[in-house]
Amino acid sequence: MANTNLRGEDLIRHCGLNDEGKAVEQMDQHAFHRLIAFKLASNGFEVPPARNGNAESENQVLQLASDLFHKYAEQSRLLTGHLNPPDRRIQDFLDDALASTGITIKLPTAAINMDRYGMARQLSIPDDPSVSEFHNGQMDSYRLCNGVLHNPLNDRRTTKGVFHIADYGLPIPADKIKVPLVTYARLLEAALQPPDDLNLLPYT
Repeated sequence: MANTNLRGEDLIRHCGLNDEGKAVEQMDQHAFHRLIAFKLASNGFEVPPARNGNAESENQVLQLASDLFHKYAEQSRLLTGHLNPPDRRIQDFLDDALASTGITIKLPTAAINMDRYGMARQLSIPDDPSVSEFHNGQMDSYRLCNGVLHNPLNDRRTTKGVFHIADYGLPIPADKIKVPLVTYARLLEAALQPPDDLNLLPYT
């Protein structure tokens, strides 16, 4: 169960709010860049160069810490396959539910820990002050004053139409179409293997 008793710095860190419920900017752009740079480097990703007056010193710090990042990346490689508790429950469910299909689905284990409010927003747009949007074949993203707007290519906001439900578990209502469980397994398998252009991290 999530901790609902956050106060002070913890509340600001995770929710961007102070104890009075008012929005608080916990980090400026330069601080976010440093934090994200360390997280990307420690996970083996390319790090965009710093864009402020401290670029040289920041890049030197990254170079000095490179051995530490390599060690961390190796430890992460050794832990490949380890899932956090919620993902472990999902994986166990998939293993049980899809056993009859002959298809094995494995959840991704490589992830960046989003432990700061606003970090996902930063990663959604290129790290360039002159750029306020990002586009790929499935999504258009725009930086706004209060966050980031994501417009998917196929945006369904209605219940009109036909719903297909995998044949597993609870009875399926008469107005829905039942499909074999293997159909769901194959769709999920394809979704977890996106093409390279959809694996691009906009920030980098």
